[in-house]
Amino acid sequence: MSHNPPSDPSWFERPQNIQRMIIGLVVVCVLLVFANLFYENPHPHFGKVETFFGFQAWFGFIAFVAVVFLGTLLRPLIKKPEGYYDPEPENEFPRLDRPEDNHPGDEA
Repeated sequence: MSHNPPSDPSWFERPQNIQRMIIGLVVVCVLLVFANLFYENPHPHFGKVETFFGFQAWFGFIAFVAVVFLGTLLRPLIKKPEGYYDPEPENEFPRLDRPEDNHPGDEA
């Protein structure tokens, strides 16, 4: 059974549509920041700083950047060597999908 990629890319894979989605996302984000002019949080958690213009937007952006940088710092601590989850067998369990591992006398 062969898997052939589709000749016609889907709507989400077309470059012009990707550009439209990015522009639409930026427009929605800007509109949400300006919506902060008409909305006041009745239950602030951070005190007066939460009343600043666009607090949720820059707080979310700073939190996102912090998570990305912390993930970069944690990578050397939790990184596994290549082949950790799929080690090469030492002929103890020959793989059936590779003919060079199947020896005629090993069949029992």
